[in-house]
Amino acid sequence: MVQNNSESWSPEDTIRVLVASDIHLGHLENDAIRGEDSFIAFEEVLSLAVQYDVDMVLLGGDLFDHAKPSPSCMFKCTQIIRKYCFGDKPISIEVISNQLDNFSRAVNYEDPNLNVSYPLLSIHGNHDDPVGQGSVSSLDILSITGLVNYFGKWTDYTHVRISPVLIQKGETKLSLYGLSHLKDQRLARLFIEKKVEMEVVEDGNDWFNILVLHQNRADRGPNNYIPENVLPTFLDLVIWGHEHDSQVFPIKDVKRENEGFFVIQPGSTVATSLAAGEALPKHCALLQLHKKEYIVTPIPLKTIRPFIFKTVVLSEENLGQEDVNETEKVQQFLKGKVNEAIQEAEGLRSGDPKQPLLPLIRLSVFYEHDGQDFNRVRFGQNFNGLVANPNDVLIMKREKKLRERKERSNEIEDSDIIGAASDATDVESLLRTYYENLPHDRRLAVLSVRSLTEAVRDFTIKRDDDVFRRVLDAHRKRCVDSLLESNAETPEEIGEHLKTCKATLDMADGDRLKTMIATAAVKAKEESSKQNSELTKNVSIVLSSDDEAPMGRGRGRGSRGGRGRGRGRATGRGRGSTAPAPSTEVTPERRTPRRTAAQKTNNWFQTLAADRSSRRRRESSEIEMSD
Repeated sequence: MVQNNSESWSPEDTIRVLVASDIHLGHLENDAIRGEDSFIAFEEVLSLAVQYDVDMVLLGGDLFDHAKPSPSCMFKCTQIIRKYCFGDKPISIEVISNQLDNFSRAVNYEDPNLNVSYPLLSIHGNHDDPVGQGSVSSLDILSITGLVNYFGKWTDYTHVRISPVLIQKGETKLSLYGLSHLKDQRLARLFIEKKVEMEVVEDGNDWFNILVLHQNRADRGPNNYIPENVLPTFLDLVIWGHEHDSQVFPIKDVKRENEGFFVIQPGSTVATSLAAGEALPKHCALLQLHKKEYIVTPIPLKTIRPFIFKTVVLSEENLGQEDVNETEKVQQFLKGKVNEAIQEAEGLRSGDPKQPLLPLIRLSVFYEHDGQDFNRVRFGQNFNGLVANPNDVLIMKREKKLRERKERSNEIEDSDIIGAASDATDVESLLRTYYENLPHDRRLAVLSVRSLTEAVRDFTIKRDDDVFRRVLDAHRKRCVDSLLESNAETPEEIGEHLKTCKATLDMADGDRLKTMIATAAVKAKEESSKQNSELTKNVSIVLSSDDEAPMGRGRGRGSRGGRGRGRGRATGRGRGSTAPAPSTEVTPERRTPRRTAAQKTNNWFQTLAADRSSRRRRESSEIEMSD
């Protein structure tokens, strides 16, 4: 139940904001069962905005699951926004800051060609950040069409200066700061170097200050997240996107001086990974502001697909004595656990007719030895039509004792990769952990781990299909140039020099590494283009045999005395045709290179003919001598 406003609050002075994040439109859109989940949840969020008659909708990034959403995804997104956000309802809030600085255009509800009832404001996340030529994102497209007010975009990675969106309704003044996603290591360094500035309004005590950002909040390693203590203390509230577990709690408070800010973490509206955090209830939030007072009310989403996550440790279960049928026994035990989870998922039904029926079930199973492992995909086929994810119901991880971990701290066996994948927060963390724990003789000798992990990120999130080729060409070019400049001759010297090159890459900071790789990639591309142009230039002057002179028509002898059917040379005698008169016009050079196979065949015939002619003359002379 949404908490009512305080009795002293007047509607004319109260700003009502619906807050949501990580919509991930288009997630698994080609899946026959789960393809519509993200769109159903997004439609519910906007319908709640209409139901509670908010003044605006605020999104914390990752509206889309991919930086280049499909046309179908863009069509459905546009359709939903127009259905719920357009209309004749008057707008009660006013943007009094420079709108061109905030949104790069006028706010959409002031466009005379649009009828907007519920303005939608959004930053971008790591999944829908700008890519490609001109650094255009999907949100830029929605912004230019007047569907979304896109703010918080930043392109200068050396210094960040955030200007707030100043919104006023009656006597309530909201100063909204937006910071779209930046790479966590880069942003963390900028905070440490005091290069992140937020412009403060002159009469700051009269404004309620909100920051919305999309970064790692959980500690994922040194400088791989943004600690809350680096954010400025003048903030009243922080809306934190990117983290998918919903942490929204009822709050009714008044911000006082020298007090910290509260954090709203809306979480995602759709489960994009079958992890424990995604199984928590999904929410959006209603934020009500009255001068310096505010109320936050969580609103549970009712159209979310039920999701049950359980952990099973086989060593703690009473499976009886080990025997030859242990694998079958384990499977029967886990089938019972899955059926229990399906029954438990029935309790998560909201009664909403749009809620998907089939639940998501995930069992994280720890097993002791290979006799307890089996084919997970085949196991999942037992639940076709009962769960939404039959192919990945189970994730099997080998249980290891503490002593085994210490003994093999420097090794990661191939059988443990699945376990590492389940523990890693993303693909980058998985690759980094894998390569760092490989034995020294198996570690990468040339490639930089950071470059490789960033390439994987750009390939999976930004759909940059050419990124691997660029990275590999850049590393190869850099190492070859470095070796040519060095005095390394023996294999040992070459190996040591390559280690030095890789160490230089590993020790470089993020910006320096990116610059080095980009420079080497450009040089490699230029060198390849130069080689191709030289090759084309060399072969283009070799003309095929039918281009050595202008053609005549009809059957006749060729210039080499061959009799046959086809095109005759202008210099040969053709039957039923006459040779054209010499022309002073220059015949344009043919750019089609002569086929190598044709060259070899022609030369082979000439050689063969010469050999036969020589043999005939030799045989003839021998006969004359014998006579």
